[in-house]
Amino acid sequence: MQTRRKYEMIAAKHEICLKLIRNQMQPEQTIITDKELVKACRKGDKNAYAQLVDLYARRVFGVCLGVLGNVHDAEDAAQDALIAGFTRIGGLKKRDQFAAWITSIARNQCLDLIRRKKLTRKKLADKKEQMPSDTRDSEYRQLEKAISLLPEKYRTPLVLYYFQDQSAEKVANVLNITPAGVLTRLSRSRKKLRKLLSKEGA
Repeated sequence: MQTRRKYEMIAAKHEICLKLIRNQMQPEQTIITDKELVKACRKGDKNAYAQLVDLYARRVFGVCLGVLGNVHDAEDAAQDALIAGFTRIGGLKKRDQFAAWITSIARNQCLDLIRRKKLTRKKLADKKEQMPSDTRDSEYRQLEKAISLLPEKYRTPLVLYYFQDQSAEKVANVLNITPAGVLTRLSRSRKKLRKLLSKEGA
C-alpha cells in the first residue's frame, strides 16, 4: 500500500513538472503599452489608434457626459475629441500619457461645444426679458459689458455656473481644477463684477 502511494506521489510530481515545462515553452502573451501604440500611430498605423480608442472611448465619453450632462452632446463631443486626438497625436510629447492627453482634449471639446451653442447669450436674453422694461436694456448692456471685461480665468467659471446652470463639480471638470478652486474663482469673479458694475453706474 505504501509502495503504491509512493508511486502515485512520484507520478503526480512528474505531471506537475510536465505542466511547468509546457508553460515555459509556450510563448508569452505580448502586452502592448500605450507608449508603443502611440509610437505606431505616429508612423501612420491606424489600427494602433483603433486600439487606443477601444481602450479609452468609454473614459472620454464619461468625461464629456460629466461636463455636458447630455448624452447626445456627449457622444458628439467624444467623437470630435477622438478624431482630434488622431490628427494631433504627433504633438503628444510624452507617449505614456495618452490617457491624460485625450481627456484634456475631450474637456476642451466640451467647452467649445458650449460656446458654439451660445447658451450664454440665451440665458442673458432671458434675464433681460425678466427686467422691468424701463431699465432692462441699459442693465443688460452693462452686465454683458462687465462680464466681457472679466479675465477669462474668472469669466468662464462665472458663465458656466450662473448662466449655464452647471454644478461646481462639472465646472471643475471643464477647467481641470478642484471644485474648491471653482468656488474660489466664483467668489473673486463676483467681487470683480461688482466693481465693474459700480464703475459703470458711477
